[in-house]
Formats: sequence, structure tokens, C-alpha cells
Amino acid sequence: MKLFLASVFTLLLLSGFLATILFAFMYVAGYIDAILLPILVVLLNFILWLVSPTISDFIYRYFFKARWISLSDLRSKSKSGADLIEATCTKYGFNIPKVGIVPDKNPNAFTYGSGQWNARIIVSEGIFHYLDDKNIAAVYGHELGHIKNRDFIVMTAASTIIQLLYVMFIMGVRSGRGGGSKKGGGYLALIGIASYIFYWIGQYIVLYLSRVREYYADQFSAEETKDPNSLSVALIRIAYGILTNPDDVKLVNTTKNLGIMNFSAAKATGLTYYMSQKLHEPSMVDKSFLFDLHNPWAFVYELGSTHPLTGKRIRRLSMLSRKFGKKPAFDFDVIERAYQIDKGKLRANFLKDLLALSIPLIVALGFPLFYLYGVLAGMVSFQLFQFLALWLMLIGLGMIIRTVYRYPGKKPERLTVLQLMGDVYASPVRGRRVLLDGKFIGRGIPGFIFSEDLMMQDKTGLMYLNYQSWIPLFGNIFFALSRVKSLIGRPAQANGWFLRGISSRTDLSSLHTEGRTISSYIKAISIFWGLFFICAGLLIGMLFGFTFTLI
Repeated sequence: MKLFLASVFTLLLLSGFLATILFAFMYVAGYIDAILLPILVVLLNFILWLVSPTISDFIYRYFFKARWISLSDLRSKSKSGADLIEATCTKYGFNIPKVGIVPDKNPNAFTYGSGQWNARIIVSEGIFHYLDDKNIAAVYGHELGHIKNRDFIVMTAASTIIQLLYVMFIMGVRSGRGGGSKKGGGYLALIGIASYIFYWIGQYIVLYLSRVREYYADQFSAEETKDPNSLSVALIRIAYGILTNPDDVKLVNTTKNLGIMNFSAAKATGLTYYMSQKLHEPSMVDKSFLFDLHNPWAFVYELGSTHPLTGKRIRRLSMLSRKFGKKPAFDFDVIERAYQIDKGKLRANFLKDLLALSIPLIVALGFPLFYLYGVLAGMVSFQLFQFLALWLMLIGLGMIIRTVYRYPGKKPERLTVLQLMGDVYASPVRGRRVLLDGKFIGRGIPGFIFSEDLMMQDKTGLMYLNYQSWIPLFGNIFFALSRVKSLIGRPAQANGWFLRGISSRTDLSSLHTEGRTISSYIKAISIFWGLFFICAGLLIGMLFGFTFTLI
């Protein structure tokens, strides 16, 4: 019922946005032809909704070598998965979906179709490699949840409304510029602007709806398998499985909105879980969940995601496990009690991050307004070059302040990847100065010969290392072609700043390997650009000899 209400509320809200714009447009324009384009958009989406399964079949068959199998074939790979599909379809009265397998080592699963009558579920071979039979059944249960809840229809309708809002924006702006009375044209332009605002708001509403529907697909799986823990473990194993097969992620990237999870947001949890099991340190994965649950930056990144953060999904599944009398795979009541999170510190850090991140933008937008106020108030006489010089110098100063905040000059701490991933206070803006000991195992972007960045492995996990030559672009290309290959496989120590957002990385200060030191100039280059703006402002001042004249 909650899922139904969430879907109805979202679609009604979006429809309200659309109806407001559409009716206002028709009223002001005064001609019926304006409705033709929206009708065509709706008609096109309706046709695509009907034929898209056939198009998708062609894509996955010829580009990803998907093959269709019978339930008997699936039963030989996963008896629980085949039994669940058969029982669920019988219980809810919809057709057994076509079942496909893609020969891809990365574990993944997704479903598509027009409705319950022609749904498809495709999984990769990696699902059968990384998951046990109960995990596999839980994954199929999640995909069946999308079918049972008619997610294809709801999401297609929501996306169509978003497209129509954009169409209204184009029509309103063009009509406002081109025809009708000046008064009518002005109204049309305003309607177009309102459409664009609703269009952007609507995109986030659709993403919210997508996340809600993922939660309810998880719940459907938990209820039909009567084992929420199986899906919890499956989500983490899928994340780790993709992380261990980085060389071929075409299917993962192609299906990132359709797949069972947002891998970019989940890979940190997957890696932490695997290494915590290997090292017999389960507390580390518990701490990694806390970032998803409490760090304000996690909330910000989730706003732009089609899937909920992994920690939130697993917490909800853990709550459901009690309904079936099972001990949760991850007991979040215990986790929350074990780690006293200073939420005030998290909020304060977030606000400081936002301020530091936006200082150059605040100056770039705020100083012209401040200067204009000074001129209008008679506090200063307007001088163009004075304004430009001061503006550039202040922007440069803001850039330097942001850089110093991002890369503090503290003494580095010797830490492991696992320890860093358990830091609930980690930030994508304020770096934590660290030393990491391990070895280079590959390029930052696998298979890309121009990737100057590196992947490092220590005893607890993997870390992406972000390198910057002292010559931007060309120096990076030279380093990628001439030095990176020779570093792979060598022991090394990375000195830099750990940053965590939707993914994690260490921005390098230096690398030390076999008696050699390789410097990275990320902080220096950032400061250089700030100094460049300051010097440009000073040069304008010297060339044009401005004076700051008070009236």
C-alpha cells in the first residue's frame, strides 16, 4: 500500500507540474496547435514502451551475447532461483518472464519489458560464481518485485512527464520570442522558464521514485524468500565481484540504471565487507555502513542516484529479517550503539566543506553585486579595470583558500584502506593526510594506456591514486606512457590526502618505490591557478593604473 501511495503521489505531483504548464500555455497562446508536439512526445514514448523489449533483446543478444534459457536449464544452475520464479508467477498470476544469461564475469542482474505479460530477467554468469543458491534466489526475487510492482509502466509514465515539461520549456521560450502580442509573448516566456524549473525538480522526483521502488523490490524479495539476509549478502558480494573484475565493465555501465544496484556507490562497501571477512575484522564493515547512514555527503550523492545507498538498503533488510524471526546479518541496533557518532561534528564539517567548496563561486557572483551596491550608494566611483582587477584577485584568493582547506599540511597518518573506509567523518572536500603501504596493481582506469593514475593494493584492500604532473595534461600523458607500466607490480608507499564521496581516492603528494620518489603536484597546481588569477588582477592594475577612489 505504501508503494502504491508513493507512486500515485509522485505521478500526481509530476502530472500537476505538467498540467499547470500545459493549461497556462494553451490559455495564453490561444491556439490548439500547441498541443500537437506534446501529443507526439506521448505517442513516441508509448510506441517505444511497447517495442523497447524487442530492441533491448537485440542489443543484449548481439552486443553482449545473451542467450535465453528455460526454467529447467536455470534449475540446473540455481534450483532455488527457478523454484522462486515459478512459485511467484503462479501466486501473482503473471507470465513467467523470459530468463537470460550474459557471459560476463561481473555479477549483475536486471529486468525490462512493457509489463507483466512480456518481462525479461537477465543475469550475468558472475551471479552464479559469486553467489550461493539462496543469494541467487534473492536476486531473482528482487527482479520479480519490479515486475510484480509494474515498475516499467510507472517509470515510463514518470519519464514521459519529464520529457513533456522540457517540451513545454522549448515551446514557451520560442513562442515568447517569436509571436503574439508583447504581453502574451512575455507570459509564454515565463511559462517556459517555469517549465524548465519544474523539469529539473521533476528529475529529482523521478530519481526519488526509482529509489522507493528499489526498496520495495528488496522487500518483495525478502517476503517471497522469507530470508532478507540472503539479499543483504548478495548485494555486497555483487559489489565485490564487480570490483574484482575491473577490466570489462561494459555491461555494468550499460545497465547502471537497470541493474540491481548502483555499483559506484556500493563498491566501497563490497570491498570493505570482503576484506573484513578475510582479515576476521567484521567491525570494519559495520563502520563502513555508518558513512551511508549518517554522513551528510552521502545524502547529497544519493539525491542523484537511481538506487538507495547500500547501507540504507541493508539496514532496511535487517529490520525486515526480524519479521521472519531471523537474526539480522548486520544488526544495526548493535552497530549504532557500538559507535558513538558525533552528529554535531558531521553537520559542522559538512557546513565547513560547503563554505570552502563554494568560496570561489561566492566571490565570483557576490563581488559584482557588492561592487554595484557600492557604486549605487555613492561609496566608490565605478572603474571597469578596478572592478576586473579586484574581482580576479578575490577569485584567486578564494581558490587558494579552498585548496589549503582541501589539502591540509598535517603530518600524515600511517593507515590502511580498511581503516579509511570505516571513517564516518570522511569528506570529498576536506582531505585526510595519509600514508599507505602496498603495491601498484594496475592503472587507475584499467586498459586505458593514457591513464596516469594508479590502483594500489595494501593488505586490506584497494585504493585509487590520483596523480598530477607539474605540467597539466601533457605531463600526465608522458607519465602514463613512459612510467606507469614500469611501476605496476612494485611495492610502494603513497603519501597524499584521502577523499571519499560516491567513490574514494587518494590525491597524491608523492610516491615512494624502491628508493625512488615520484612527486605529484595536485596541491601545487591548484594553488598555481589561484595565483594566476591574482597575478592577472595585479597585471590589469599595473597596466591601467586604477585607483580605489572613495567618494
